[in-house]
Amino acid sequence: MTTRRYGDDEVREIFGLATTGEASEPRIASESNGLTLEEVTQIGLEAGIEPARIAEAAASLDIRSTPMPVRRSFGLPIGVSRVVDLPRAPTDREWEQLITECRTTFQAQGRVTSSGGLREWSQGNLHVSVEPTAHGERLRLSTLKGDAVSLNALGLVMAGMAVAMGSVAAAAGKPEKVLALVSLFGLASLASFGVNLFRLPRWAREREQQMKAISEHAVRMLAAPANDRLAP
Repeated sequence: MTTRRYGDDEVREIFGLATTGEASEPRIASESNGLTLEEVTQIGLEAGIEPARIAEAAASLDIRSTPMPVRRSFGLPIGVSRVVDLPRAPTDREWEQLITECRTTFQAQGRVTSSGGLREWSQGNLHVSVEPTAHGERLRLSTLKGDAVSLNALGLVMAGMAVAMGSVAAAAGKPEKVLALVSLFGLASLASFGVNLFRLPRWAREREQQMKAISEHAVRMLAAPANDRLAP
């Protein structure tokens, strides 16, 4: 199980977040591969900083997500994702607790899979996984609104049909049918895009809020040493 390690700059930031000027400035002497949260906590204790404040500061640092581009179709959001570095790898019980949080948040049973160090919970196009990295563990959340892609494609087809059928009617010398055909297929096209225009921004905001809540839950849970979580 890989444990999250903090570089010198991260350790200094943790102490900066955890203190208000009351404690002495800790002396940081870390190896090149960084310090674990337990080691940072011990240094903080020697400087008079409470462990709870260290854990809270570390969690605040870890919750910073890597900006992920929003996937769009015709300018509308159809896919959102979030990647967050975790303090350490979850135990089996903590992973089960995270799955429970996902099921509650997304109101779906989902499917659980694992392969080596990769663990995943998924429901359709919605995926939540804990994966190993070169420096520790990270939480990846992603989702795609599949029916939105189909609806946009349908709108594009209807728009093309409006132009094509209107052109055929005009070439046949039936101007009275041009307006009817353009209106029919044009309205169908606008309806397809209109549905997505109405629902997708709200859907994307909701998913982003849900992913943020799960990320914060995971970081808070894993900010404490694993042994502390094994106690009933």
